[in-house]
Amino acid sequence: MSDKKFKILVADNCSKSGLGEGLEICSNIELDIRTKHTEAELIEMIPEYDAMIVRSATKATAPVIEAAKNLKIIARAGAGYNNIDVDACNKKGIAVIITPTGNTNAVIELTLGLMLNWVRHISIGNQTLKEGKWEKKNLKGTELKGKTLGILGIGRIGAGVAKICQVFGMKTIAYDVFVTKEFAQSIGVELYDDLNKFLTEVDFLSLHVPVTDSTRGMIGKEQFEIMKDTAVIVNCARGAVVNEKELYDALVNKKIGGACIDVYSKEPATKEDFPFIGLDNVVCTPHLGASSKEAQVNVALLAANGIAQYLNDNKLINCVNEKSIKK
Repeated sequence: MSDKKFKILVADNCSKSGLGEGLEICSNIELDIRTKHTEAELIEMIPEYDAMIVRSATKATAPVIEAAKNLKIIARAGAGYNNIDVDACNKKGIAVIITPTGNTNAVIELTLGLMLNWVRHISIGNQTLKEGKWEKKNLKGTELKGKTLGILGIGRIGAGVAKICQVFGMKTIAYDVFVTKEFAQSIGVELYDDLNKFLTEVDFLSLHVPVTDSTRGMIGKEQFEIMKDTAVIVNCARGAVVNEKELYDALVNKKIGGACIDVYSKEPATKEDFPFIGLDNVVCTPHLGASSKEAQVNVALLAANGIAQYLNDNKLINCVNEKSIKK
């Protein structure tokens, strides 16, 4: 361990027990928890810190990065890092790390929860019964067994969803240009190399890809046109993977059967920004994917530990810009 003292700014709410566990052997690192700040306030405070932990609320913008005289690393307590200006970090040699494994199980379980809610009308049944209505005859559902789950992106989360859905008796197929058919077969998934052919087969389309230039808006009008009119989209990945205006049109015009949506291209999301939220054939949640007690402990622990390993041992774990900062 280095003899040098380091200061970490925890800029968003993180699990204190997770942070403590991640730094339990690091006596040379001081945590400073300062949340709910404006960009101007962050610019003023950032120069004194060697590292920063963020979730999604804090925006590590170019002006913030420019003001960070001592900053060596930013850790995102989560998987996505759209709120961090990575290009600005690259210019200053600041590492950006993520914690993609910390919330894997939480997202898997929410995905299954949304699917079960859809087929058995759980949220509607709960709400109508609380309103004094007995809607049993109107809430006849369907079953997951025998249906085809299409997984767009067969990484940790996609593979985990596939495993559980296989137990439910679902056929699992996938489209992912980064994995081999041998890998897919090893987890009981049939891999397609044609996206359109893949989409025609699915009863449920579960999205598990990040937002990149190649995935932004990749599911839109053209894709909805070729899907079954009973197909349901489940998005616990990122809102921008779907063209949300065209999703609304597809839902209103019954081009697809429905949607279960946890993520949005603009958050917090409202019906004014995303009219599909108000549709009867949509189940929506407010970005709950990583919102479990266990996941929040995990991502805080991994973020703190990742920073400690870099500051003390120059070791980078899950760094998204390692090649750029080591040029």
